Amino acid sequence: MLEFYLENQPKLRQLRQCPVGNYLDDFVQWPQSSGYKQRPAQLTLRAAAHFGHWLSEHDVPTEHADDQLIDTFAGHLPSCVCSHGFRGSDNYHAVGARRFLSYLQTIGTVPPLIVTPVPVDPLANRFCDWMRQHRGVTEGTLANYLPLVEEFLAALGDDTSTYDARQVQDYILAVAHRHGEARTRSTVNAVRMFLRFLATYGCCSPDLVAAVPGIARWRLASLPRYIGAADVERVIATCNPGLAAGARDRAIILLLARLGLRAGDVRDLLLSDIDWSQGRLRVMGKGRCESWLPLPQEVGDAVLHYLEHFRPRIDDAHVFLRVYAPLGPLPSSGPISKLV
Repeated sequence: MLEFYLENQPKLRQLRQCPVGNYLDDFVQWPQSSGYKQRPAQLTLRAAAHFGHWLSEHDVPTEHADDQLIDTFAGHLPSCVCSHGFRGSDNYHAVGARRFLSYLQTIGTVPPLIVTPVPVDPLANRFCDWMRQHRGVTEGTLANYLPLVEEFLAALGDDTSTYDARQVQDYILAVAHRHGEARTRSTVNAVRMFLRFLATYGCCSPDLVAAVPGIARWRLASLPRYIGAADVERVIATCNPGLAAGARDRAIILLLARLGLRAGDVRDLLLSDIDWSQGRLRVMGKGRCESWLPLPQEVGDAVLHYLEHFRPRIDDAHVFLRVYAPLGPLPSSGPISKLV
């Protein structure tokens, strides 16, 4: 399988004769199936070979490799003076070594990393279940709310029947003094929802929900929230529809600009969410509420152009995928915000 990416016979022999060479013919199937082009795949193999030599020089069997050793190997790279042909100090050595370790864990050569779950306060756990069932929130939202609720419980105690308005307000003000506006707003939202949950089950007074103070945001205190229509058109025009990245980005920006979708809505959009015959698309909004929106001709043409000419042919239901390997869905809504 190494021949898929390498034709140089001496390099092939070097790879197969390195301390982890017996794994590399099978390991190379991962970059191949993930859409890696020749050069990135070669760099990944080079990194695996470098890591193998480093293990050998430290008398560590491949079967004993773990995440801690990867971190130590990454620390070795800036001052690497290895004598073998795969030496180097670039960051791709650490990235490739981590991917090689993941492969070893997948095939059972190395035990998988066991993450011990952090115990969650039982009341906070019930709150999360309630939010899933009755508010339809995503796991991402809960991941943001949970630590804030646990901090609130740690400050005010588990006896929720003793909570009063002064305690709640003093806590929010203390958070506002310690943190910035974004963290304070998140705390306000989390505490308000938590108190609403408690009031639903009679664990505190319903009036406490109204006691959570709001955070002022002066309308002209920052940069304008929106750009003008002419500037929107200039942003759209910067995308080159003749390239994979440009075609994808143009379709994404048109969905944001013409339909007002959030970055997360675009990231989660599935092929089955587009009803081409009716000219509409489905969006799962906040609270998992399903909405059908009209698909304007310009937006539909841009999405179809990307799907027909540039979307990678892989088995994944998301409309928008990564342009570069490893191919697959966008990991979060962050890349959408960055491309804009």
